[in-house]
Amino acid sequence: MAEWNNTYLSDVLVDKGYIRGPFGSALKRGDMKDNGIPVYEQQHAIYNSRHFRYYIDEQKFNEMKRFQVNTDDLIISCSGTVGKVSIIRSDDPKGIISQALLLLRVDQNKILPLYLKYFFTSRDGYNAIVSRSSGSVQVNIAKRNVIEQIPLMLPKIETQRKIVEILNSIDKKIEENEEINNNLVA
Repeated sequence: MAEWNNTYLSDVLVDKGYIRGPFGSALKRGDMKDNGIPVYEQQHAIYNSRHFRYYIDEQKFNEMKRFQVNTDDLIISCSGTVGKVSIIRSDDPKGIISQALLLLRVDQNKILPLYLKYFFTSRDGYNAIVSRSSGSVQVNIAKRNVIEQIPLMLPKIETQRKIVEILNSIDKKIEENEEINNNLVA
């Protein structure tokens, strides 16, 4: 039987691995361009899409480097539709997150990014985020100290890898079936 350890989200993040999107005044509508370096928005986490509406120039990007996405970062929607998660893939363009996203960067010696993504897309993981969120009209993700205390049951990396491989193969089959269905409809 695999050994599982109780831990918290804060224990599996790298130093400065919890990054909330910039305040509105740091990234204004006037900074947005028709092309350039993309700005990841809430829709990218919610729909796992990579169709961009907003871009910034290189100068603004350099000012906002703290909010840059890297391969294997998790982006999480923070208001309204809270708790939807996407992972930055190696073929995703460099960019920054908007104020409506939370970026999590994990210590890959402790947890696989895909394992954490699958946790947050599970019923327990999704509820862990949503149940800690607040707001009556517009729901917002809870404060950092609350989110970082989300408990995790964590197996060894080898077990995580096996779990991710199984779930990933199921996801790929679902994608193939959706593609077939879309071709039948078209």
